[in-house]
Amino acid sequence: MNELSKTIYIVNTVCFFGTLRRAALLLLVAVLMSGCGSSGKFVAPPKVPSDMRKVPEPASRKINIAGDVVKKQFLDQMEESFDLSRQFRNLFGKKKEAYNINAFDEIDNNSWFTNRNHLHPMTPEEVATGPNRGQMGPNTGGPWTIVSVKVEGVTPGFNIQDSEGQRYVIKFEPPAYSEMPSGAEVVSTKLFYAAGYNVPENFVVFFDPSILRLGDNVTFTDPLGRKRAFNQQDLSRLLSKIHKLPDGRIRAAASKFLQAEAFLGPFYYKSRRKDDANDFISHQHRRELRGLRVIAAWLNHFDTKANNSLDVYTAEGYVRHYLIDFGSTLGSNGDEPMPGYIGDENSFDPHEIGLNTLSLGLYVRPWEKNWKVDYPSIGYFTSEGFHPQKYKFIQPNPAFELLTDRDGFWGAKIVMSFSDEQIEAAVQQGQYSDPAAEAYLIKTIIERRDIVGRYWFDRVNPLDRFVLEKMLPGAGTAVHRSGSGRQAVCSGGCGLPLFAEAKRGDPAADGAGNRQ
Repeated sequence: MNELSKTIYIVNTVCFFGTLRRAALLLLVAVLMSGCGSSGKFVAPPKVPSDMRKVPEPASRKINIAGDVVKKQFLDQMEESFDLSRQFRNLFGKKKEAYNINAFDEIDNNSWFTNRNHLHPMTPEEVATGPNRGQMGPNTGGPWTIVSVKVEGVTPGFNIQDSEGQRYVIKFEPPAYSEMPSGAEVVSTKLFYAAGYNVPENFVVFFDPSILRLGDNVTFTDPLGRKRAFNQQDLSRLLSKIHKLPDGRIRAAASKFLQAEAFLGPFYYKSRRKDDANDFISHQHRRELRGLRVIAAWLNHFDTKANNSLDVYTAEGYVRHYLIDFGSTLGSNGDEPMPGYIGDENSFDPHEIGLNTLSLGLYVRPWEKNWKVDYPSIGYFTSEGFHPQKYKFIQPNPAFELLTDRDGFWGAKIVMSFSDEQIEAAVQQGQYSDPAAEAYLIKTIIERRDIVGRYWFDRVNPLDRFVLEKMLPGAGTAVHRSGSGRQAVCSGGCGLPLFAEAKRGDPAADGAGNRQ
């Protein structure tokens, strides 16, 4: 190498490492500045525009279930691994916060969510009523006309129209686990509604099968794969496989058809519906969808995929977003008790597959030691081993994966807002015939609630919702309401920082240990 070449080589090398050095310094400065950002003046986020403005009706869409599974389980995971800015934010603990929060780190009422129990405490009676309005379930005193029939899937069922002209989806129960799916459907409906989400009106119904009438042009796909008319013999064959009470009646879950101008299909937990002008925030950045991770884990709602959601176009001219189908929550997996791995593993879990392979099948998962069904009407539902943050859903959820501590705290505030009495009122709507089973479900929901609170309230300072109740010359009374609705009071010397939280049973809380 001649002298000129050596010189050029040295210059290029110095320039190259100089560039790396400058880049490293810039990165360091950016990190340091971001770390100091929290000490600056608070700037309230801009007000989020209403997403309930009148807009043209979007197009309806169907979901490719298999394609959605592949996308969430593999394609999205690969895309995220190459998202370097996201990886850097995760590395330095600077995840993006939700886009639709207000100055109080809450969200305003919108087409996805309505602030209910955690900001506006409901009575146990209101929790028991839930979303129900008007007629409390289908009229069993008159005929039911079968409009369509579903014989495939987890549980068979009908779409019916009752004698009042109201339409319902009727879902039957497995003979060995009567009460399990319908109870879970109704109890979870009450709790998700009180938490703030849009849900259908779901009921436990008892009816005599003699009131069923076949409507016109009812078709189905038979066991041989042929699409044909559904006749009286098919109906009798289906009913013969369904559990009946000693008096011949059938217990089922009845879900009232939503009032809508059009049914638009499911929503996704990522991106936006491009033809909805109100859908201007990517779904993975919505607080109510991120925080749903905490509430869904509490109630063992592992099946939080797009297929269990529904968008409807309302008479007011905007799209409202619903969570639907809670038959696979709590201890129920629809036609069987919840498998033991639910919450511990995804439906396809490379980590667990790897452990099992390396151990030549000798690795015993923790849930395999404890799986036991004590009450067939409840299924498998326990607080033992439940961890709010480690809980895994059926498949990776884009909104859940972006959960921040503030999102988790928000979800935990909602969970902790439920009193024992409210939970008991919701569970009673499941109409369980065994008092011991009902008591067990109440106890387990309460235990999981407290586990949620202990975990998330330890992640951030759980003091918020301060108000000044009274101000007199030289004295004042400051009231702190914690995320769970509990409060602590300081009088006189309120200029000092308040580092207190009323615990369950403390004098600062009410008789139930919850809120005043």
